[in-house]
Amino acid sequence: MKKESLKRQAMITACCGALVRAMGFGLRLWISRLLGAEALGVTELASGAHMLALTPAAAGLPSAVSRLTAKAENTEQRQIALYAGRQMAAWLGLWVTPLFLLLSPLLARLLGDERTLPALVFFAPCVLTVGMSSVYDGYFFGQGKALPPALSEGAEQIVRLCVVGALAFLVPRVTVAYRAALPAVASTLGEAAGLIVILAMAGRIPGYRRDAQLPGVRKQLLSLSLPLLLNRLCHTALRSLCGVVIPLRLMADGLDRAEAMSRLGMFSGMAMPLMFLPCLISGALAAVGGPAMARCKTKQAENRLAFRLLSVAVGTGLLAAAGLYVLSPYIANLFYRLPELTLLLRAAAPLAVLLPAQQTVNGLMTGLGLQKRSLFAGLLGAAATLLCTWQWTPTCGIYGAAFASMAGHGLTLFCELAGLLLRTRTP
Repeated sequence: MKKESLKRQAMITACCGALVRAMGFGLRLWISRLLGAEALGVTELASGAHMLALTPAAAGLPSAVSRLTAKAENTEQRQIALYAGRQMAAWLGLWVTPLFLLLSPLLARLLGDERTLPALVFFAPCVLTVGMSSVYDGYFFGQGKALPPALSEGAEQIVRLCVVGALAFLVPRVTVAYRAALPAVASTLGEAAGLIVILAMAGRIPGYRRDAQLPGVRKQLLSLSLPLLLNRLCHTALRSLCGVVIPLRLMADGLDRAEAMSRLGMFSGMAMPLMFLPCLISGALAAVGGPAMARCKTKQAENRLAFRLLSVAVGTGLLAAAGLYVLSPYIANLFYRLPELTLLLRAAAPLAVLLPAQQTVNGLMTGLGLQKRSLFAGLLGAAATLLCTWQWTPTCGIYGAAFASMAGHGLTLFCELAGLLLRTRTP
């Protein structure tokens, strides 16, 4: 499989990402109608805890493997990087999965809604499969090959659609708790299908069990991935905390439990996925831009690449934000059949600019090895989001959660841009 140009990689990743995101949007729309806002809110609560369990295996390790693969001088070094990453992902998955299953009843109580328990249990097997798939994604992106990860994502989404279709007839017969677990079953089977596809495309990789370079490569992977891991843990923990805080603060404003969970489902399960739509472009830019930045030999090349990628990300975000603002009544009424969603979509529209810009900058900083600066920015933004959510949600309702998310992402983006600018000015 030949190495692809940067434009071709970005186009493959973006086009396949668009297809996958379109299927995902259709799936989410179908699920939101199938489950209802309350069950969707329960799913979002469980999903936050599930993402926290996934973080150790799927956060910094793929980017670290991608960076080492991009800088490798020969095929053997690239394969050693993959083998070391695969070892670490397998070890983490085999420890985290049973621990997560064991702690699921406690997590359900901590989340404030024991109906999340079935979803937590069905989400657990994803930890190992997602970790392994992510390592292979990093390996292929580091080589400049975007097609295998794209095909893997496509297979994953197709299986999810099929599973939801197969299980849909069960929805009227089960309780809210088991309705909320339906997306978890689909995710687990979809991730397994994606892993099978990418393993088939990778072929056989030599073992290298006795290679003298392995301990050193593992140390490099750990050093590169730890700041990214902490950053992702911070954002995932923030999502889980906000999933708990938002209903509590809405109830402090006088809403009952069911209505508060419905508002959470509207924000996290309906509005936010739309804000992430431009990230199908910025995700492609970050995935291919990080390894490309690692391969740059001069500061001029780094600056040109950063400017090109950021221009595309911000331009895409502005178009998406304008489109969402104008089309929000049609989206709310025709797709979700919730007219009250219109104002929430308009209030959250600036996130469609902030999210792709932040994702692209984060990918560039990873390629430059500036993970620690990115970690600091992420911690600062997460603290701001949580504080603003606590303060603004009782007074502004669910709109306060949207404004808090904007404040946190805006602060993170500002700090990361400052770090990137400082890097370009440093001799």
